Amino acid sequence: MRNNCKGVEVSLKAQPQHFLLVENDPHEAALLANAFVAIPECGTVSVARNVSEAKAYLIGAGVYADRKKFLPPSTILSSYNVDGDSGVDLLAWVKSDPKLRKIPFVLLAPASASPVEIAEAKRTGSVRVARKPQNPVDLKKMLERLAEAMCSDPGDPCHADF
Repeated sequence: MRNNCKGVEVSLKAQPQHFLLVENDPHEAALLANAFVAIPECGTVSVARNVSEAKAYLIGAGVYADRKKFLPPSTILSSYNVDGDSGVDLLAWVKSDPKLRKIPFVLLAPASASPVEIAEAKRTGSVRVARKPQNPVDLKKMLERLAEAMCSDPGDPCHADF
């Protein structure tokens, strides 16, 4: 056991990971999901298209009640803006729930996010805030680096620079 960058105790033993991606842009969701799938032994990815769907997934409500089919996530990755909702609001909701608050949360912010917005996300409990480049080629590369970093040390999603 050791502490990650947020002081949360994590196991050094590699375990299968399951990532919940909260992203309403199908192209960006596919890019990130494919980046994780391309790394052998990394784990699996589920995609929620909006904050309401993400909340239902996280609490196992409705169609998400089957936890063999809809695995609890080991890490949540959320876009900053999700179909009119805020990834920071989802982050605050996750951190307010005793059953969910220990799940690492990575916020994917737009390149235009202000320093105040980035600070708010970190203050709310995001282990990492990654800025998404506007250029599609750079975005793909950044998402691949993010997936590689998270798969190489899944217990510490905030250690790498991507």
